[in-house]
Amino acid sequence: MRVVQYHGYEIRVPAAWPVYDLAADPSRCVLFNRHAVYLGTPGANQACPARAYGRTGAVLVQPSGVSGDLPPATVQLPDDTAALPAGALPAAAATAAATGHVVQVAAPGPGVLVTATYGTDQSQVRTILAGARMTSRATASAPGPRSSQKAMSTANATAAPQPALPPELVREPGRGLGFDACTAPSVATMTAWLASPYRVAGTYLGGDNWACSYGNFNPAWVSQVAAEGWRFIPIWVGPQAPCTSIRGAATIDPSRAAAQGEAEAASAAAAAQGFGYGRGTPIYFDMEGYNDANTACGQAVVTFLGGWTQGLHAAGYLSGVYSSAASGIKDLAAQYGNPAYMSPDEIWIADWTGDPVLTDPYAPAADWPHGQRLHQYYGGHNETWGGATVNIDNDVIGGAVAGLPATVTERPSMFGEPASVTVAPGRATPATLVFRGTGAPAVVRWQASAPAGLTVRPASGVTLVPAWGTRLVRLAVSAGASLTAGRRVITVTATAGFRPLTETFEMISVADPGATLPTSYPIVLYAADPASMAVAVAAARGLALPLSDITGNFETAWADEENGSALVLSVGPAAGNALNNNPCGWTNPAGEAAGHTPFFYPGEPLQAPLGADVFEPSGGATPAVTAALTAQLLQYALSGNLPDDGGVPIGPSPPVDTCLGEPVVPVP
Repeated sequence: MRVVQYHGYEIRVPAAWPVYDLAADPSRCVLFNRHAVYLGTPGANQACPARAYGRTGAVLVQPSGVSGDLPPATVQLPDDTAALPAGALPAAAATAAATGHVVQVAAPGPGVLVTATYGTDQSQVRTILAGARMTSRATASAPGPRSSQKAMSTANATAAPQPALPPELVREPGRGLGFDACTAPSVATMTAWLASPYRVAGTYLGGDNWACSYGNFNPAWVSQVAAEGWRFIPIWVGPQAPCTSIRGAATIDPSRAAAQGEAEAASAAAAAQGFGYGRGTPIYFDMEGYNDANTACGQAVVTFLGGWTQGLHAAGYLSGVYSSAASGIKDLAAQYGNPAYMSPDEIWIADWTGDPVLTDPYAPAADWPHGQRLHQYYGGHNETWGGATVNIDNDVIGGAVAGLPATVTERPSMFGEPASVTVAPGRATPATLVFRGTGAPAVVRWQASAPAGLTVRPASGVTLVPAWGTRLVRLAVSAGASLTAGRRVITVTATAGFRPLTETFEMISVADPGATLPTSYPIVLYAADPASMAVAVAAARGLALPLSDITGNFETAWADEENGSALVLSVGPAAGNALNNNPCGWTNPAGEAAGHTPFFYPGEPLQAPLGADVFEPSGGATPAVTAALTAQLLQYALSGNLPDDGGVPIGPSPPVDTCLGEPVVPVP
């Protein structure tokens, strides 16, 4: 054992548990699926993964703040002790322990709030909490609740006062793009992310398999962020499939699966009420993927989720289920329309196709057809908006979410099409801006900033973008008669509702399409199937790039990757597959067999090439998506930097270990 002291509070924990000082490392993610002791207030912007599951023995000790800010079900000790007495926990704390595998204790003497989690053994953390002692009292100016009680049993310890709730959130039909992160970003980060295309955020309410901490998430956070126009996907992470591969996860007991589902629903509804999510809003159960070949396991999941739906309906909430398309969603779809089964009201499909659509082969179009679907289309990666970075999953929203009754509408998006045009000195050429609407009409004000020697007419304007519609703005770009050959960039900015949209660019190639690139890194477009090669050739022609930048030869692409002197784009899924794992066993300079390459992709657009062994995937689910993504990434060839918009609006299709395509050559 080792002794750990913080803020006048002392505990003994296993010597193997690492101790993290959150003041020294504020970006440290507080995770409860690994043994650890965390000391201090979790940082406002923890560097957490998008997802983390399971619980085990871990302890967080932080300054407690005022009593009204304590989490619900916190056990508040008398102010002359730090040890949690033996015996039964107060009712609310006992419920929290049973449903979330967590015990929270406020010790007013030293002025700390202690969060202790466990997997299957509550006795370990109860022993740690019972052995705590106060080494010094919090000063009068230090935060911490005060109590004059002298009770020495948990029966006499009190539950913390409930904080005031924000205005109640209501059910809303969700539309557009969203994201989910393991712990809630700070209010400041959410404000900064108003510069993003997202307006819906996943919020974890709890559950015994949620490994992250609440962090910034509390009723005040909900109130402030909702007032900015954000909507929410409430998430509960309870028992997982009996055949889950998540280590240490609490699992469904097949013999009482329906009753477990109902009990989880009651706990989730109580948590939702505590955060201000009103009756009628949805709560989505997070059922991670499992081995669908195990039919008994799948049946236990379906029975459990039927109980979940029944329990939420009894509590007045809508039932939602998040799961892998090939396991949980597939099994639920098999029950859809069965009068003997209570299907969830909403489904959230996890299928990382990179394509933000609501259709999926595992969920027939006739199932959940009326605005009842969400789709997580891209997995964990960092995105940066307004200078704030968060690790997220990407979602497209077409189902029920929660929000304030009157929130701001989502903003439209802006694109430059084509990505590049060529103009001769003394001449003019047309260009186009494209604005795509969301759920409500929007007035967009835009402005184009041209470098010296170029003129844009009109240089600014106002346009009305219809709901879910498209508005085109035609531009005329003129080059001065004495303008030298080379590439120029016109930056276009726009606002809607006095808030900025993501900027776009018009790439202007003056006279000589073979002008030297403004970057020392050449571009290599590698395509491994005929359809993707056609996309690569069209993209290069549209941007006035030489065909020598394109290759269909795996050996050449390998050499360029290994050398690190070029930015390699894998155009299409086949090329991404080849560079990621060489499933086809094609000849390569290293003589590696099938299934082996040293190359990897970063998961989001680079801001600058990383050098050897890193490629940028630009393969979408369809040739059209591939073309759009390739054109966006090829901005680097013209402007010298990759898109700084925090992520790929049309996410790439992740490489899969399948042999697709064959070496091809570009067609002149």
